[in-house]
Amino acid sequence: MKKPFVILVIGLLFLGCISPPTSSEINLTVNNSLSAPNASSAAPNASSPAPNASNTSPVQTANASIGIHANISNTSNISSTANNTTVVAQNASSSVSLQLAIPASIESNCVGFLVGDSSELYMVSLIGGAWARPHPGPFSWGFIEKTPGTYDFSETDTWVKAAQQNNVAMLATIWPFADWDQTCKQGCEVDSSDQFYPSTKGGFTSGIPAKRCAPCNMTAYKKFIARLAERYDGDGIDDMPGLKLPIKYYEVLNEPEMNEQTLSFFKGSTNDYLELLKSSHEAIKNACNGCTIVQGGAAGTDFKFLSFWETMYSSGASQYVDIANIHYIGTGDRDTLNVKKFKQTINNYGANKSIWVTEAQYSSKDSITSSFEGALNAGASKVFFVSFKIGEMGPPVPGEYSSEYATLPGKCKSS
Repeated sequence: MKKPFVILVIGLLFLGCISPPTSSEINLTVNNSLSAPNASSAAPNASSPAPNASNTSPVQTANASIGIHANISNTSNISSTANNTTVVAQNASSSVSLQLAIPASIESNCVGFLVGDSSELYMVSLIGGAWARPHPGPFSWGFIEKTPGTYDFSETDTWVKAAQQNNVAMLATIWPFADWDQTCKQGCEVDSSDQFYPSTKGGFTSGIPAKRCAPCNMTAYKKFIARLAERYDGDGIDDMPGLKLPIKYYEVLNEPEMNEQTLSFFKGSTNDYLELLKSSHEAIKNACNGCTIVQGGAAGTDFKFLSFWETMYSSGASQYVDIANIHYIGTGDRDTLNVKKFKQTINNYGANKSIWVTEAQYSSKDSITSSFEGALNAGASKVFFVSFKIGEMGPPVPGEYSSEYATLPGKCKSS
């Protein structure tokens, strides 16, 4: 009998029969469970309905609790529960708006994986992880905005729908490159032997745009990144149709200090990257104040890599970064996955940041658990592994993964 009561009260509110003195936020928490995804999971359904403030039915997510925040005009103190949906209202005002959040069950999970294709996302939840870092992923400026002012989000939508179907949150790596923009500098194109040199097959372009200098038209780049953040922030404004699990974490580039013939992610200086961080931070935060900026992953703790980040943080990068980011690619301090040394380095410049390890690569199964725990104890809050089977690279065999991963989610520390 509670559901008719809620409908009646809200109807009275909108008719002005109840009037509040001031404004505050309505919090809706929607809980529901589906069976865990498996290797035979079907492709995500683009026709899934978007959450609606007026619908008290549970929103379907896989083993998730999605937080929705709304503002509704002319409401006073109300509290009611119906069909697993809790509504708490107190002195709210203004128009109706929604705000999706990443469920606490995902936020508290510290295990993630690099994923090369959206069809692999089910593997993350199959193992017990909750995070994916598409690599290189679909979030390239020039692949979304192929011509100035025209945006094609079809590929990013595919990833988002697959991620939410499998109850996996994504760390989106932004590639701020568009060939049509790269006209103000020379020497921007990487060698054709580069591991991520773009290639087109079946109408789809993979890799990263070949010209990789800082944007020439920073205003155009900021407009793009704002549109991207707005589409997936879950605020009910210009969102992707059917959005249920928003993107709240953005990584600005990857290994910007890596500049070799066969692997070069950024053709720019520390000043160029600092300006890129600043512009990305401003544009994303303006579109999605609740979004988090992750520093582009540091390639390691060798002197040539650390010197780049020392310059960055001594120049004020900390104000544009919410989470620091280090990689362990089989070299350096395996006991903490390079977290200890990197944390000490940036702390020297007042950057007391949370740290994620967004690439952890092993050649054998030795010390997987101990190094994972060591990274967490040294200050890491999440670890992303580069492959589903330890010591193997390339596309995974469906459903196959190293059993050592299965115990790791249980070792995550409470925030």
